[in-house]
Amino acid sequence: MAVTRPDASATPSSATAESALRRRVDAFANDWRSSLGGSWDGAKASALHEELERINAEAEAQALVDIATPTLELIVFLCSFVENGAVPSVVQRQALANLVDGLGQPAEAPRPAPSAPKRAAASNVRGQVHYLAAANRVIDALAPTLGAQRFLVRPFDAVGPLNLAIVESPPDVLLVDNEFVPQLHALIEAVSRASDAQRYPPVCIVLAEEADPARVLFAQRAGADAVVSSRDPVAVLARVEEMLEQRRSLGYRVLVVEDDPPQAKFCESVLHHRGITTRVCGDAASVIAAVREFHPDLVLLDFYLPDGNGIEVAQAIRAEPGCAFLPVVFLSGEQDLDRRFDAISMGGDDFLTKPVKPRHLLMTVESRVRRARILSATSGSLRGERRGTLSGRDVFLQELQLSASSRGETCTALAYIALDDIESVRERAGFVAAGALGQQLAAAVAAELPFARSICAYGDYVFLALVQRDDEAGLRQSLEDARKQLAARSWLSADDPLRLNFTLSALRVMGPADRVESLIRRVRQQALTVQAAGGNDVGLDLRDPNAATEDPRVRLIRAILRSSAELDNSVLTYQPFAPLAGNLSGQYLARMQLKPPRSSQSILVEPAEYLPLARSMGLATQADRRLIRLALRQIHTSKAPHGELRVFLPTTAESLLDHAFAPWLATELRAHGVPAAAIALEFDIADLVEHQPSDAVIEVLQRVGARFCLRADDDSERAQRWLQHASFGIVCFERPTQPVATGSPWATLANRFAIVRGLGKIVIASGVDDMGDIGELLRSSVHYASGAAVCDWLHDFVFDFNGTVL
Repeated sequence: MAVTRPDASATPSSATAESALRRRVDAFANDWRSSLGGSWDGAKASALHEELERINAEAEAQALVDIATPTLELIVFLCSFVENGAVPSVVQRQALANLVDGLGQPAEAPRPAPSAPKRAAASNVRGQVHYLAAANRVIDALAPTLGAQRFLVRPFDAVGPLNLAIVESPPDVLLVDNEFVPQLHALIEAVSRASDAQRYPPVCIVLAEEADPARVLFAQRAGADAVVSSRDPVAVLARVEEMLEQRRSLGYRVLVVEDDPPQAKFCESVLHHRGITTRVCGDAASVIAAVREFHPDLVLLDFYLPDGNGIEVAQAIRAEPGCAFLPVVFLSGEQDLDRRFDAISMGGDDFLTKPVKPRHLLMTVESRVRRARILSATSGSLRGERRGTLSGRDVFLQELQLSASSRGETCTALAYIALDDIESVRERAGFVAAGALGQQLAAAVAAELPFARSICAYGDYVFLALVQRDDEAGLRQSLEDARKQLAARSWLSADDPLRLNFTLSALRVMGPADRVESLIRRVRQQALTVQAAGGNDVGLDLRDPNAATEDPRVRLIRAILRSSAELDNSVLTYQPFAPLAGNLSGQYLARMQLKPPRSSQSILVEPAEYLPLARSMGLATQADRRLIRLALRQIHTSKAPHGELRVFLPTTAESLLDHAFAPWLATELRAHGVPAAAIALEFDIADLVEHQPSDAVIEVLQRVGARFCLRADDDSERAQRWLQHASFGIVCFERPTQPVATGSPWATLANRFAIVRGLGKIVIASGVDDMGDIGELLRSSVHYASGAAVCDWLHDFVFDFNGTVL
């Protein structure tokens, strides 16, 4: 658990330890009543808060849930006064006293299973509605109208049964008839007590016959979120959908990325007690999908994950459209200040060290979210999220532009939703009802397109939406279903319902070549074509134009490099460096080949093929990180002692120029428990000549501790600078390709060998495929040799250096 400390005293038996802890709880409660039962003392409250944290930590360590849960609730409530020096009001003091009184209560027996009607599958139900109204006050068509839109409605005619139902299953929406407003405050408190861990706070709506200002004010003071003066079921539905969307948009949402279930549960518990909505990801691979679906206000990110590290995940989040200002707070036991500063400089906003105290977690989360929202508001809402039912047009255009400039593996499209025969609808609705219809349409479109990243109004009864699914088929089905759901609704009034037809068109967003204005014109023209043919249909162009012409092998390489590094799509082999004039053993050159998942190893893509493609697609750094991560995993699990092992890892200059690569590498080495001396990064000299990295960039990477090797396949004048560079202490030469009349082709490199040795560098000969070359390499005092003549590629570090004679 996040905050566990062993008892400083001698460890007693579990029964004795539990008894001692319960006595401390009783002593705490008595101390609270005697010290703070009258006047408020901030210093005493702070001291008691620290004692409460220690009690909570020991309760967690002993798995005493009946102590850990109420103490955590009191910690979260109390910390806001302790941190800010605020004095609680009379009502807040009473709430604190009630929580203190509850500390000594025994754990409640498990509640019986709810007797409520079974819910439909979670994927089909949009929310549970509890409807309280006397039998003679029930709106007859309300339950069927809500049910048609996938709400589960439970009717009640008295407060008692409703209270029991709230305990069994807290609602998402509470609809209360005006006659029960005097009991409303107690009902809301009951819902709050029963729904601490609910994803969203429930929405409370009072149903009244007329908009009497006094009644509206009375209901709002009692805790109602809204008062609906119409008894028309369609109007009530529209208000419910609007309030739910607003509540979900305005509440704090925190994505917890943590692979340790107890730690994730601790964070969830603390945040839930403050009314913050959470979602948990246990691995790096699912984070981006969660960011797109959950739209968090902040990400709590573990520094070390089983399939990635925090720096890498933070960069991926930052690359997502609309997430440039999304706060990322690292949560880790990392004590190295350099690593922590690296994490913050590479995309993090803050760093919390485990074990973290609840108040520190809450203060960090709340302050970071507040700042981000202020920044979002003052900079034109750069995040592009929906704050309410619809986005503003400028926000939507920014989001669309970002999507058009960053092509991903998902299917993203611009959708155009238009009401058919608008003029006829205006005449039937009338001037007054036309405004209400526009509000209903906006709420309904947002409700039926939950997979939309942003929605905005384009004109009268016309909307644009940026929609996204994992693949073309999934997006096509979702759009077709959304249009059918809109057309199946009743509008304006249940007594005299208005039936509407809708046309929906969508155009796939393909990349930078797609100009935003051109996209909008094309998708609009597509909708007009459908309407000209009768309307009430879809016109979808979701095809990937590159799919038909692009080489399937290129698509395969792109898909593998963008996936997580696993052995089912990558094959690592190693070739040993046999000592000639050198005296070190245990050195290997690594090679990574790509292969389709679940295929035989007969289909392999060599580095010479995938690296140029990776460069053209901007994925060179991903290829390097894949190779390094897989190699570190194998080094970590290898039986060879790390002190006697060094693996040479081919690395591109793109990684050297990537400012996040050095901290990423340091984090990977630490996460796998591999010393930096166990690897050497091998750079191609021609690559360095082309990209010209600065000495400062090289120095940053050098501080990680790995050795640098230079693959010298270029003898131009510009390449001499790199041969003489002090950072590259090892130089590797490939077998010459030009034929020679007699002798070994290696003899043509004898002068270069001598120059490099004269600079005090280690010389390696790679590609030694003929045993006849060994004599020439020995005469040239080459330190190490690798190639088929020495040993073929191996799948592990098993070469017998002691038994090899050259």
